[in-house]
Amino acid sequence: MHRFFVPAELLANLAAANNSLITLPDKLAHQVRDVLRLGSGEQLVLLDNSGDEVLASVVKSNRAGVEVQVLERRAGKSESPVRIILCQGLLKSARFEWVLEKGTELGVAAFAPILCRRSMAGLEDTGPSRLQRWQRIIQEAAEQCGRSRLPELWPIRPLMHALNDIPPSALALMPWEEEHGQTLHATLASAPNPGNSQPITVVLFIGPEGGLMAGEVTLAQRYGVQVVTLGQRILRAETAALTAVANIMYEFE
Repeated sequence: MHRFFVPAELLANLAAANNSLITLPDKLAHQVRDVLRLGSGEQLVLLDNSGDEVLASVVKSNRAGVEVQVLERRAGKSESPVRIILCQGLLKSARFEWVLEKGTELGVAAFAPILCRRSMAGLEDTGPSRLQRWQRIIQEAAEQCGRSRLPELWPIRPLMHALNDIPPSALALMPWEEEHGQTLHATLASAPNPGNSQPITVVLFIGPEGGLMAGEVTLAQRYGVQVVTLGQRILRAETAALTAVANIMYEFE
């Protein structure tokens, strides 16, 4: 069933009872009517980023607009018991967008783009249109994979600021190709497993395309970040990010 995030105010006044009618925003109406060609009686799910989902049925679809009837408001899929904040060193556009898309599918809770010593010059100059594109990629990925809450997208910040903002009691990890002793697996195995009733926050630091410099790693360790290896092979930044996220989710979820 097709799922769409909509402005929260669109669903804010819905009563718990059924039979409420909603007129879809123009862009969504175009997608429902002209792209997906959903006809009268076909169902879709509307999401307002509250964690709930609203089941609705198309009752009118023409050039004047698309109107749906609310059938049910229900709890959506719960978020993972592990909250991953992915502090990703800025990458070239296509690779960073791939991390946003696949990271959303894997369950990342927040994306925090960071500037590192080896970040390519100019990547920090991200205008409103680029940020809107990033938000759209996250939203479409969340709709596709069945999430009922959108991952957060934080402003671009220097690495130092991200280190300063590590939440208390969070597990902070930094994969680095020069680390050969402490594995990600061993580090996760020794951490307390949160279970569904005891969430845990993991702050994951991934370097840019040129990798992290030794000084940055040393600085991170001063802030309590544990440096780990992902294995013998040197991975691209985007591969390292998703490999680490997948392993964290496997261990804790």
